[in-house]
Amino acid sequence: MIPAKWGQGQLFAYSALDGQSLFSDDLTGVLSGDKIGVTFHTYCRRMLFFGNMNKFIRPEVKYVTSDMIMVDTALGTLSMFFAQRHLVVGEYAELLGVFVSADGECEITRKADIEIHNTNDGEYTALLRRDGRYAFAFGKSEKEVTDLCNEGIGADLEDLEEKKKKPYENKLSDDDKYSALYAKCISVMRSQLYSPEGNIKRTWSTPDRLPHRNMWLWDSVFHAIGHRHLSTDIAQNLILAMFDVQREDGFIPHMARPNDISDITQPPVIGWGSWLVYEKSGDKDFLKTVFENNKAFLLWCQSNRRKGEKELYSWHTNPDLNNRCDESGMDNSPRFDTESDLYAIDFICYMANEVRFMKKIADELGLKEDSDFFGSWYDKIKNDINSTLWCEEDGFYYDYDITNNCFHKVKAVTSLLPLFSGVCNEAQAKLLVNSLMNPEEFGTDFPIPSIAVNDETFGTDMWRGPVWINFNYMIARGLADYGYVELSEKLIGKTLDTINTWYNRSGTVYEFYDSENQIPPFCFNRKGDIFEPYDFRVKYQAIRDYGWSITLTFDMLCRDKKD
Repeated sequence: MIPAKWGQGQLFAYSALDGQSLFSDDLTGVLSGDKIGVTFHTYCRRMLFFGNMNKFIRPEVKYVTSDMIMVDTALGTLSMFFAQRHLVVGEYAELLGVFVSADGECEITRKADIEIHNTNDGEYTALLRRDGRYAFAFGKSEKEVTDLCNEGIGADLEDLEEKKKKPYENKLSDDDKYSALYAKCISVMRSQLYSPEGNIKRTWSTPDRLPHRNMWLWDSVFHAIGHRHLSTDIAQNLILAMFDVQREDGFIPHMARPNDISDITQPPVIGWGSWLVYEKSGDKDFLKTVFENNKAFLLWCQSNRRKGEKELYSWHTNPDLNNRCDESGMDNSPRFDTESDLYAIDFICYMANEVRFMKKIADELGLKEDSDFFGSWYDKIKNDINSTLWCEEDGFYYDYDITNNCFHKVKAVTSLLPLFSGVCNEAQAKLLVNSLMNPEEFGTDFPIPSIAVNDETFGTDMWRGPVWINFNYMIARGLADYGYVELSEKLIGKTLDTINTWYNRSGTVYEFYDSENQIPPFCFNRKGDIFEPYDFRVKYQAIRDYGWSITLTFDMLCRDKKD
């Protein structure tokens, strides 16, 4: 099955799996909501579109993937194929036409039958129409775009179609209720990938190509977990790429570009994710590289994010109320509304899980001394988290307010992470499960809300209530580890059903979802009120075709599938 759902905001991009695809001069677009067309986010936006449809023409979508569009109409077939990173080719119906428009001022000239668009910002596009076919090119000069158009107009469209259909030969059975969603995941996963460039020496991934374009730490791990089912080489590269931007002192940035890195980090999940990739690849050389580099990173975290002598860790925060803790990945969580310094339950659980898996890796590599080191470290974290962050009165884990020497009682999904990291005992696990199933806390129609329903901070803005797929994924794994297999499967099933429902309604997979499954994801607030019409240049909203929502969905779909 090949994706065939049109949805505003879907990505249209050239994949590094097909050829060079560079961050520095990317040509990426999003599908329009009011016509059969793609808006390319060059410096000055361009739209490539076919003549407006009407009720008599009734377009029938045949394929919509991240690099191929085919639509049948009564007047003929309309198509778009990414042939190269700066070249789109296809066919059009003479009575509908194919056109280019640009935001702002655009100087249009013609050279023979090529229409050249100069927006006077150092970027050019060109459109060549000939005998029902066209070529659309992007570049830095008039010559570059005209040469590309002349090259592209003779492309073998039938061959391109067959090549672009090939990735979907890896599929679920066509009668599986998730078969279309499975294909959608493959489509978006292809679009995430950039070629080596600058300091990043191998294929790497970005959360959604637009509006995010950079490489993020924990996103890359979540991406690798999904990609391992299609290519263990790609999955390994997505993790190893983070070490390309690692500093000599062990620090790994939360965000990187080919020639730049940020100065904060992000949740440590590399060891865990690498082990999942290793389960598929069996590549011990990969595991050795991960072990040495991740050990340095975890020691950096211990030296720079640990507070006091105990194995308790705190995130870096900043004054921006809408982005108080981007280091945690939970930018606007109400956990960080105050300026108090916190022992962070999530950071500590991630560290516990990492050192647990580093022991596992050390054992696999026969590193006895390192195995003992990480085993001892895990025990210390486990003891310290339970002696400091477990509230016996509430039967719940909280962040701990170091400033005021008390529990910071915001009930967040992060407090369920002890299930994921294995640091709670059976009695504590049962109490966490009770909270998870309680409709007044986390037992919503679509669990798990990022904030408990009965917490005074619960809302609909990003990390202040909506459901995030990465937490559902991690906690589902933790539930299974503690023997709550049926509940884990139920959570996975509900997650897949919800994602599938909204994909079939809108053609996209979203960054986060409504815990009551009533409000469409595209209507949710994201660091403030939504903006209409959808335009992420004005305001980011629930991101469409979002990276880890896609890759972790794919991993869940692959649980029972033989690759």
